[in-house]
Amino acid sequence: MSFFLTSLSSSRILSINLARQNNYIKYIPFQSLLVKRVGILAGGSGSRMGGVEKGLIELNGIPVIRIIVNNLDDYEIVTVCRDEEQKCLYSPYSEVIVDHYRGMCPLAGIHAALMYFQDAVLIAGVDMPLIKKRVADMLLHEFRGKEEIADALIPVWEDGRTEPLLACYSYQAIHKIEDSLRRGEKRIMNALDRNRIILYPVESLRQVDNELISFVNLNTPDDLKKVEKICSSIDLEEKLRT
Repeated sequence: MSFFLTSLSSSRILSINLARQNNYIKYIPFQSLLVKRVGILAGGSGSRMGGVEKGLIELNGIPVIRIIVNNLDDYEIVTVCRDEEQKCLYSPYSEVIVDHYRGMCPLAGIHAALMYFQDAVLIAGVDMPLIKKRVADMLLHEFRGKEEIADALIPVWEDGRTEPLLACYSYQAIHKIEDSLRRGEKRIMNALDRNRIILYPVESLRQVDNELISFVNLNTPDDLKKVEKICSSIDLEEKLRT
């Protein structure tokens, strides 16, 4: 498997051209990833869900946060919360910390996770209950060894939409993120050096997540109905671990 980082003159964002076999990147076992770290961002207010804690919504009787933690059980996990009150709600499920910059999430959540681990980290939203372990592994695997030349590896859809809340970030980007937070800049893509972002094709993840359910969000009541329908016919832990 070979990678070529190419500067796009129009957007000046690094993209990644992937050598493919049968239109997909060859899947590689991830036992070699000795230390895998994930920061779960729980800080949002959930206003479009009526103010409920999205990570505590139950699917098949299991809180979303527990589903994510259980399925990433070989990761070092920290959940990033907006305040001490929210921290108490999530403390039964994983290690928890609070944003250093209040009211600036999710960028502040990424900053807090990077400060906590002081290393490259996979970031996941707490409202993404169907993240498959092999998707998380694949993203982190593709980012390994590139932290010195890239601030982030962010999945991108064919229409150009990005997924910065299921993505990898380098500790090297911490000062740029801090500068942006101090200026009041909340947008993730604006906080990073656009010459140092690897855009990773979402379609390449179909080999480990054919339906791409890892990117399903719980933003609205309609989203919840969609996820509940998916969950009604599967064993969550078995489905997401394979």
